[in-house]
Amino acid sequence: MGLDADQRAAVEVEEGPLLIVAGPGTGKTRTLTHRIAYRVARGTAPESCLAITFTRRAAEEMGERLAQLLPAAGGRVTVTTFHALGLDILRREHAELGLDRAFRVADEAAQRSVLAACLGISGSEVERRLKALSAARRRRDLGELAGELEAYRQALWARELVDFDDLLALPVALLESRPDLRRAYRRRFRFVSIDEYQDVDALQYRLVRLLVPADGDVSAIGDPDQSIYRFRGADVGFFLRFRRDFPAARVVELGRNYRSQQTILRAACQAIAPASLVPERRLEAVVEAGEPVVVHAAADARGEAEYVVRTIEELVGGTSYYAVDSGRVRHELAARETALSFADFAVLYRTRAQAAAFADALERAGLPYQARSHDPLLGRDEVRLLVQGMNARAEGAARRESVRRLLDDARRDCAGAVEAERLEAAVELLAPLAEAHGDDLDAFCHRLALGAEVDAWDPRAERVSLLTLHAAKGLEFPVVFLAGCDDGLLPLTWAGDDLDPAEERRLFFVGMTRARQRLYLTRARRRRWRGEARETRPSPFLAAIDKSLLHHRRAAPRRRPAARQLRLL
Repeated sequence: MGLDADQRAAVEVEEGPLLIVAGPGTGKTRTLTHRIAYRVARGTAPESCLAITFTRRAAEEMGERLAQLLPAAGGRVTVTTFHALGLDILRREHAELGLDRAFRVADEAAQRSVLAACLGISGSEVERRLKALSAARRRRDLGELAGELEAYRQALWARELVDFDDLLALPVALLESRPDLRRAYRRRFRFVSIDEYQDVDALQYRLVRLLVPADGDVSAIGDPDQSIYRFRGADVGFFLRFRRDFPAARVVELGRNYRSQQTILRAACQAIAPASLVPERRLEAVVEAGEPVVVHAAADARGEAEYVVRTIEELVGGTSYYAVDSGRVRHELAARETALSFADFAVLYRTRAQAAAFADALERAGLPYQARSHDPLLGRDEVRLLVQGMNARAEGAARRESVRRLLDDARRDCAGAVEAERLEAAVELLAPLAEAHGDDLDAFCHRLALGAEVDAWDPRAERVSLLTLHAAKGLEFPVVFLAGCDDGLLPLTWAGDDLDPAEERRLFFVGMTRARQRLYLTRARRRRWRGEARETRPSPFLAAIDKSLLHHRRAAPRRRPAARQLRLL
């Protein structure tokens, strides 16, 4: 099977609860998919297997791997996200909740409109109330908001709508109140696998407990030291109490890292050690030690960004005559062949505000870059206009039409209502999704409401990646610059939010372990924050790393261009 000893031990555990502690780069998805394939090969019916993850992309990747491992049966395994699973339950059991079969999931614009109308509020207050309601529902602690939620939900249902949080809250309430239905779903899904278990919130956790009895056949995989989504309601405590919830659980730890070279991994493990939630954490690098971790302190944020750009130019061997002529890249480096390309570099930072300095420096140097920005399709006015037109067409049609034909008809209906170029771009984005759903318009609309998005970041693009630490989770790059290693940014205390220092250290650990070959930790001695210039100190997280693993590099002096002319030929 091509598995190491730890992975094979996890895969071959027989029926019953299993917790797999999988550190960064240890083959988490590989292990989970091989475990499902192993169980199917041992006689478990694929239709009784349920694999749950958090994002559509992760579910698609898992489905593709299962199709390779189980060519004849992989497609019969249910691989889904938490919210898509909740939607499936609602579509099956809509009558039990008094929902119309044709209910739809409200997009953000519809949620704001309904809440504003039923509570008589407007503007920023609508956003604030929506966030408060959503957070309270994820925590399952409504308190004084219970009345507002009931009014809001009734107003949604009157329009045959549910919102995104209902996709979990309603199935949980239904399964809690109907033991017979709970038993039916447990019979349907006898083997449950859960990815990234450290990221579940209270509603997701409750749904898992309703689907799986205490002695049930469940495999959960994750790493509590990579729990970084508390702001979304995630609670690492649910991971830590797995053995209390499932007393017969076995625990297997994956200890071989296939991503980072040894020096980077050692430094990352030392950085997380003061707050590690994995007792006696053991991570062994398969890749031998390479370059030390570079630490660089610039004078200010602009100097930090320029250092990053100069280093990228050096590592790719120079990118322009200007880079050589100005002295930014040495001649021998410019002539040297290298295997690195722009796609191999990532700049990671704690806050989006830090991105501007790097984007500006890259543009000045003529280096291509891309920033990750998840743009929900339904967040675009032209997409919402097209979807409304498609629904209007479907309601007036005498027979069921294909979703793609409805899209084409809606394009003609919307001509003139929005700029032609934007309309055509929206049709181009929606077309593959429309074709994939045949004549099931409801499924098409539900897919959009579940967060179908335009991700401006393309892993295949020959561009330097600019990413927040949260957006970098799950990715890896040969060369990583972890920027803003200042006390105040890492850990983030300048924002004034109630942030968990331990989670901030976990973010630092996640950022470090995105690097495969080279890691640079950069900072600025002086930084502007919300219009105020501040002197900074190094991040306290650096103090946990052995000095023998670090190389402190000074800024290269800015060279004046040589007084010479470039030849024309």
